[in-house]
Amino acid sequence: MFRYVAATALRETNRAKVAEKIRPVKRSEGQQRKGSLERASAPSPPSISVFQAAIMHVKFTPEERDGIDYLRSKASDLLTENYDTDFNLLRWIQGYNNNPEEALDQMIRHLKFRKYYDLDNIQHRKNDPILEKYFPLGLVGPTGNENKLLVVECAGRIDLQGILLAVQLNTFLTQRLRFQEKMLSEINRMEKENGCQSAVTYILDLEGLKFDSKLLSVVTGPYRILWASVYSNYPEWIDEMLIVNAPSFIAILWKAVAPLLPERTRNKVKIFTGSDDWKSEVLKRCKPENVPVHWGGTKVDKNGDAKCREILNIPNDQIPKTLYWVPTPDAPRVGELTKIVIASGANHVVTFRVPFSTDPISIAINRFAERTYSMAVYHSDDEGAVEWELKKMNDWAPDFDYPGMPTVDRVVAPIPSGGIVKVKFGNEQAWFRSLQVYYRIAFVNGKDQPVPYECIARVEGQI
Repeated sequence: MFRYVAATALRETNRAKVAEKIRPVKRSEGQQRKGSLERASAPSPPSISVFQAAIMHVKFTPEERDGIDYLRSKASDLLTENYDTDFNLLRWIQGYNNNPEEALDQMIRHLKFRKYYDLDNIQHRKNDPILEKYFPLGLVGPTGNENKLLVVECAGRIDLQGILLAVQLNTFLTQRLRFQEKMLSEINRMEKENGCQSAVTYILDLEGLKFDSKLLSVVTGPYRILWASVYSNYPEWIDEMLIVNAPSFIAILWKAVAPLLPERTRNKVKIFTGSDDWKSEVLKRCKPENVPVHWGGTKVDKNGDAKCREILNIPNDQIPKTLYWVPTPDAPRVGELTKIVIASGANHVVTFRVPFSTDPISIAINRFAERTYSMAVYHSDDEGAVEWELKKMNDWAPDFDYPGMPTVDRVVAPIPSGGIVKVKFGNEQAWFRSLQVYYRIAFVNGKDQPVPYECIARVEGQI
C-alpha cells in the first residue's frame, strides 16, 4: 500500500495547475509503461470539494498526486461531490497496480454503476426485513490502530439456501451495497478526521458452518459473483481479512474459491481454525476496548452482551419457509417470461424505442437465469442508434456479471430520457455451455405505471 505522511501544506503548484503529463509509474511486475499520459487541458484549476479542502494538509507522493489528478480531470463529469475525495481516487490507482489508464477505465465503469444504482442516496432506502434479521453483517467501529475500521461477519450463521430462496437478487445486491456505502462513509469520515488512508479489518467468523452437498455450489456460484461485484466496485477497501473458526473442510472451500480471487485479494486473507490462537491475532490489529469480548477484546454493548448484538446481527435460526419468495404480478413465474438461449461466448440484445417525455421514465426488468450471466443497458437519444453497435452507445448500466438465483428478480432504474434503449444479456464467460435466460422488460413512470414503448429488434451476437 502506498505510503504518505501528513504535512503542513499541500505540495507547491498542486492546485495551481494540472501537471502537463503524468510521470511514468512502474508496474507491479517490473513492466514499464509505454509513452506518457497527456493531461486534459483546463483553463482553470479543478474545483475542490469541502472534503478535499479538509485534507489538503496531506502530502502524497508525486506519483500518487499525479494519478489522483489524472483520474479527477478525466472523470469530472461523472464524479459527485460525495464521492470525489483524494483517497477514494487513490484506491483505484492502488487497486490497479499504479496504472492510471486501467484505473480510469474501471473507475468510470464504477461511477456509471453508482449512478445507475443511485449509491449516493442508497442509505435512504428501506432495509429488507429478511436480510436485516437473517444476514449477519455488522460494522463495529474504529480498531484504534492505524486508522482502520473493524467489521465482523458471522458467515457461519448464514442460512445460505434460505437466503437464496427468500430474497430476490436485486434486493440482496441493494442490501450489500447499502452496507458497502455505510462502510465507505465511515472510512471517508476517518480519513477526513485523521488525514491518512483508512481501510477495513474484516473478521469472517465461520463458527457454526456445516458442510452439505449444496454448500460448494452456492459458495462458488452466487456468493462468489456477488463478492466479485463488491471487489470490482470498491477496490482496496479491505486491509486484511481474518477468517476465524474455520471448519475442518475449509481446505476444500478455499481450493475452490481461491483461484477465482485476484492475487492481491488472496494475499490479504489469513485463515485460522477454532484451535488456533486467532484472538491474539485480532488484538495485534485492534485495541482491546474496540473489539467485542467474543472476539478477544473487552467491548460489550449497553446490555453487557459479549457479542455486541446491539450493533451486530448474529442470527441463530433458519429462515422459515413461509418467508420464501413466491411469484407476484411484479415478479411472475419463470414460465411467464420470454425465454432465450444464448450460445457460449455470445450475447443477446433487445432494442426498444421509448417516447420522449417531460416526466421521468424508468426501465423495469424481470430476469432469471440458471447460471451466471452478464447484463448491461445502453441508451442514446439519437434515432440512428437503432443500427449502432453497442460500443457506440452510452452504457448507462455498465456490463456486470450476475449470479443465477432461484427467484425471479425485478430491478427498476431510471433512464436518462426517451430514445433508443438496448438491453444486453450475455454468456461471454462460457466456453462450451449454452445458457437459458428469461426476461420481461417494460418502461414505467414515477408511479410505477406502464408507459408506451416499442420493442423493435432482438439480435444475438451484437457487440
